[in-house]
Amino acid sequence: MSSIILITPTPPDISAFGVRSLSAVLRKAGHRTRIVFLPGSAGMLQENGDFVYHYDARVMDALIELCCGFDYIGISFMTYYLDRAIQITQSIKKKYDIPVVWGGIHTTCKPEDALMYADMVCVGEGETALTALLDGETDVAGIWRKEGSNIVQTGTAPLIKELDSLPFFDFSNENHFIYTPENKHIELLTDDRFERVLPRLPYFHGKLIKSFRIMTDRGCPHRCNYCNVPAIKRMYENSGTPYFRNRSVPHVIDELELICTRFPFIEAIQFFDDTFFARKVRWLEEFSDSYRRRIQLPFYCQTSPTTLTQTKLDILMDAGMVYVEMGIQTGSQKVRHIYNREETSCQIVNSAEMIHRKIPRLLPPDYHVIIDSPWEDSSDLLDTVKLLQQIPKPFGLAISSLIFFPETELYHRAVADGFICDEFKEIARKPFYVAPQKSYPHFLLYLMTFQHIPKSIFRILLNDRVIRFFEKNDFMIFYKIAYLVGESNRLIYKGMISLAHGDFKRIFDYFKKLKIKDVVVAGRKA
Repeated sequence: MSSIILITPTPPDISAFGVRSLSAVLRKAGHRTRIVFLPGSAGMLQENGDFVYHYDARVMDALIELCCGFDYIGISFMTYYLDRAIQITQSIKKKYDIPVVWGGIHTTCKPEDALMYADMVCVGEGETALTALLDGETDVAGIWRKEGSNIVQTGTAPLIKELDSLPFFDFSNENHFIYTPENKHIELLTDDRFERVLPRLPYFHGKLIKSFRIMTDRGCPHRCNYCNVPAIKRMYENSGTPYFRNRSVPHVIDELELICTRFPFIEAIQFFDDTFFARKVRWLEEFSDSYRRRIQLPFYCQTSPTTLTQTKLDILMDAGMVYVEMGIQTGSQKVRHIYNREETSCQIVNSAEMIHRKIPRLLPPDYHVIIDSPWEDSSDLLDTVKLLQQIPKPFGLAISSLIFFPETELYHRAVADGFICDEFKEIARKPFYVAPQKSYPHFLLYLMTFQHIPKSIFRILLNDRVIRFFEKNDFMIFYKIAYLVGESNRLIYKGMISLAHGDFKRIFDYFKKLKIKDVVVAGRKA
């Protein structure tokens, strides 16, 4: 029997599906695992890329102590946790001569770069590869390693063809530890602590409810050029196994039933799959029947304009779905082509109207929009505003700044066009959200996040003469002031709602985040 400590710098919700799956598989194979969650947002990243995250020395000392006695040290992370992964690796290697294995989608896309820091990297899905490594096998498919100055490449780890063959994600809290940013300390992950870090999602009448996140598939049916998924798909084109796979209904429902029994404080389920609506109608019908009988909790999920249908919407609402979010990304046909998004503006509007007709049985949806593309000009952003103007309110906007994640099609295009010179600053340290306050179209997009501005006002603001006036003059200070005023009013409103509902925890959590100076990344405006 071998042992591995799995360390994961992770968003605050600590879902961390990758290491939880690895731990479950390795434990089933008889190996010893420990998981250390290091939650933290990317909220302090700056647009110039100068801010670098570092853990406090006391945190590193505690982490190093937890690594003692293990045969391997695994570190799994996403791109914008790269600085933290490097610090962890360098701190551990100063103390121990234990092999450090990096994993995660960033490592899969940039294995040679990862081996500048790690002793080994996992390329592809890690369950089979890491099990073989701990079993003592050499030249394991997907486990690349350094030998002196050379890199031994062993191809790609195989896909798990049947996801039902995997054990449930390891949410046991057994030998799990968590970093608490407010205390700058690593402590045992108890059920009470787990309850405190669960995401609290908006519910009816202004309430927030504790939600458990789950993934029921791997991959995505789409091939968006800003996403890592198509790059991974290309790696497996000749594998004989489709990259987009999903679990069976019994497997999903059995896990949820187990989780809800284990953690009775869970009040809702959030399906964290990229496009839950991509399932076939037959699967959704079976799911609806089982979920309604055995789980009976409200749930949240994501869709896309090309997978949403009236039939699927009705099926999932019958099961207990109370919220759906959908990617729009842009209203510009030119930018949509660059992003390789297949839907039309007409499809987007029709899908949004379909969702709107279900309010108030559904909560107001959120629509995702991407801004700050170097190939996007003012007219493209105005097209996005005009598209949103056609969509009935209420809705929220999840606004993101475009990031060139490694090996995506847009990454290669940005390199070719000279937009990437320093990958650390311009990718790993770039904020996921930059406030839309740089121009008149940005200002209009920000105004779209408020529910009660009449469409007649927008028709005036979108008048060609008004647009020319604002774009001909520098109103940057006005846009910044308007953003500050808008966010202040939004904050006051949320505070009043929290007080009205007696939700003092929400207020306490806000001030706690201010204290640690690392608020959760902004961007979701409703």
